[in-house]
Amino acid sequence: MGKYLLRILDWLCDISSLAILYVTVVVIFVQVIARYVLKVALPWTEEFARYAFIWLVFLANALAERRKEHFRCTYFVEQAPRRVRYALWVFDEILIFAFFIWLLQDSLQFMKMGKRMISTVLQLRLDWVYWGLPVAVIFSLLNRSRNIVTVFRDRPDNPFT
Repeated sequence: MGKYLLRILDWLCDISSLAILYVTVVVIFVQVIARYVLKVALPWTEEFARYAFIWLVFLANALAERRKEHFRCTYFVEQAPRRVRYALWVFDEILIFAFFIWLLQDSLQFMKMGKRMISTVLQLRLDWVYWGLPVAVIFSLLNRSRNIVTVFRDRPDNPFT
């Protein structure tokens, strides 16, 4: 059940990222055609693209977490003995997990602040835009949890490795 739920959440993150990307490309294309061909300004397209890009950046972080594709400097860690590398990996995983918990708490406070603000053109409550961060952080926490399980499973004294 747990792996099935994680697959559904992964799929949801992937599909929503793709949908946001494709819709944003179409909206920006419409904006360019309207502005330069039809000589008409569509102010909502710029605001929409900005808010969609915010969501896209946050969801991309969750995708990078899942695929372990964040930038890391690993040269010195890879030179260390296996047990030291393992200790550093455990420290790294726990530190990043703690950072995401802090970021989740902070993002929820930021989102509450957005309930009182309205976007200029779309007249959208900004908490809908700010929801992107806590949603992405939750995805990132789930993905980081999987990474932590993998790190603990690959410990140096594990008889199964």
